[in-house]
Amino acid sequence: MGAKNYYDVLNVSKDANEQEIKKAYRTLTKKYHPDVCKEEGAEEKFKEINEAYSVLSDSQKRAQYDHMGHETFTNASKGQYTGGGFGGAGFNADFGGFGDIFDAFFGGGAGQRRGPRGPQPGADLLMRVQVTLKDAVLGTSKDIDVMHTEACEECEGTGSSTKKTLVCPRCVGSGQERRENRTPFGSFVSMTTCSQCRGRGKIPEQTCSKCGGSGHKKVKRTITVNIPAGIESGMRLRMEGYGEAGDPGASNGDLFIEVDVLVDSKFKRLGDNLETSVSVSAAGAAVGTKVDITTIDDREVELKVPAGIQHGTALKIPGEGVRRRGRPGDLLVRVNIAIPKDLGDEEKELYKRLLEIESEKKDSKKAGFFQGMMGKKKGSKK
Repeated sequence: MGAKNYYDVLNVSKDANEQEIKKAYRTLTKKYHPDVCKEEGAEEKFKEINEAYSVLSDSQKRAQYDHMGHETFTNASKGQYTGGGFGGAGFNADFGGFGDIFDAFFGGGAGQRRGPRGPQPGADLLMRVQVTLKDAVLGTSKDIDVMHTEACEECEGTGSSTKKTLVCPRCVGSGQERRENRTPFGSFVSMTTCSQCRGRGKIPEQTCSKCGGSGHKKVKRTITVNIPAGIESGMRLRMEGYGEAGDPGASNGDLFIEVDVLVDSKFKRLGDNLETSVSVSAAGAAVGTKVDITTIDDREVELKVPAGIQHGTALKIPGEGVRRRGRPGDLLVRVNIAIPKDLGDEEKELYKRLLEIESEKKDSKKAGFFQGMMGKKKGSKK
């Protein structure tokens, strides 16, 4: 190498932090990338920059480098990464640094190295609640029980009885740890969630006895949900902050409540309209009548049934349907003509008399029809 050590290669001091090293690396790779820089020796310089960054960006390698010195470290590395065939040391396929190259030129890539994860928000929860059609039409409030995690009151969500945390020694605060898998073709390094801090990057200074260091506890809460008028099955309501607890400093998740509207025995919903039915007698259907209709909110409304109405006809009561979007829907009342099964003697006599009248009407129409036909024939002979 032309430079004295890796810090000189990246133009940073020996006490530079991770952000300063990363910033210097990005600046230099953009400047000396072979596709960008046409100066002589740019490709070799680019390789040196990546070699330096692959060591200084790794806390373990950097500690070894600082302790052993440049010459000793590089010689040891050469002994580790050289050798022949499958029986020797082989090669070490460490692709950890390539993500930073992608990040420098393309704004990030699938292989990019992740920094500390930071406080994570809590997960969302989903619950289903059943409501009657009446409550869905008119709106209501409903109390429901929710099981979710909340921050431990004892440690204030830190997981530590002292309310203080330490940088995780396993992942050095990144929330991830390197795992090396050795195969006949070499060693492959992957990044996984840290098993000690579970990705938080921090561990309790002294484990909280109440939550076991998790910082969370499972609790049951009763909350009041406002069901708006006009809601339909499948719609979801959002209760902000009632999901799972997040990390200290992060927001809780949300609770989503999916509404299931139960089938009603008396009313049926048709968009913003409601439909019900009423039975009237044959006499009432024939001469017209008035009936009382119970609305969805249990009020009595008088409905006029016109004379001669046919079975299955729907009559409309304006404004007694679903109440949303400003103008409420209507209530459709479908008329069913009820035929009596048990008739008294007087009723039977009346119905028989009606049949006689109907028969006389038919005979009269027939007689009039034939007279008309005969009149036409006589007129044609003249």
